Amino acid sequence: MPDLNSVYKYMTIFTGDKLQDYTIMTTILETIDFYSGTERKQMMKKNGIKHPKEGGSMLYGYTWKGYLSPTKQRTKVIEGVYSTKVRDDHPELEGVFKEYASLYFPDFKWGQVQMNKNFLCPPHRDSANIGESVLCAFGDFQGGLTCVDMDGKIVKHDGDINPVRFNGSKYLHWVENFTGTRYTLVFFHNRSSRKLL
Repeated sequence: MPDLNSVYKYMTIFTGDKLQDYTIMTTILETIDFYSGTERKQMMKKNGIKHPKEGGSMLYGYTWKGYLSPTKQRTKVIEGVYSTKVRDDHPELEGVFKEYASLYFPDFKWGQVQMNKNFLCPPHRDSANIGESVLCAFGDFQGGLTCVDMDGKIVKHDGDINPVRFNGSKYLHWVENFTGTRYTLVFFHNRSSRKLL
């Protein structure tokens, strides 16, 4: 397999056609080995949801945790901010995410991407996030609407093809059951990424 970092660094990946770009992003996400950290696994267990055999939820971006264990050192970006494991393992994704975002939500500023595969997210608020998030869904799946409790009114979003923008730190949100393979990318800022602005 070619070095994706060098491939994505020097070429345009997306076409500007939503359906074609949807397929391209799905194909890229299929090359990634997804996993979940302890916090995400505990979130699922606490809500009685079984962790997917093939999938997970991982942060692409920055963390304030310098290590998760003595053997897993993270790349230090600035004092108190470190690269996440998936960012260290897949630096090529930065260009992919920037290009996609510049095409489909160019006015939205972000610093992190929560990457999910087959992750049935229970009701929660993104307490560490700052402001709005943009959610994009990809893959071959049925169902999986993102539900947002907007002060007692449940609004359901597809996120499939068209990005969805909402404030996940303010509103309770979750994912409905689905079948098939569902990927989501959630673009946002939190306290770690804000330090880099």
